[in-house]
Amino acid sequence: MARTVVIDERHVTLRIPNDLPDNEGEVIRQTLDGDEFTNRLRRVVRAVSRSFPELAAVRVSLTR
Repeated sequence: MARTVVIDERHVTLRIPNDLPDNEGEVIRQTLDGDEFTNRLRRVVRAVSRSFPELAAVRVSLTR
């Protein structure tokens, strides 16, 4: 039996201008694909959720 149940999902949408030069778009894509960005985003989401005591039982995961 499952130990947890999904109660909510939040999605973050990242947009860039459609006329951004390809090389700049590629740099952004590489940054977003990098482990550093993902790890920092995960830490921020967890820190925010921990700042609400009523969410102490909530387990947060970040996936792509």
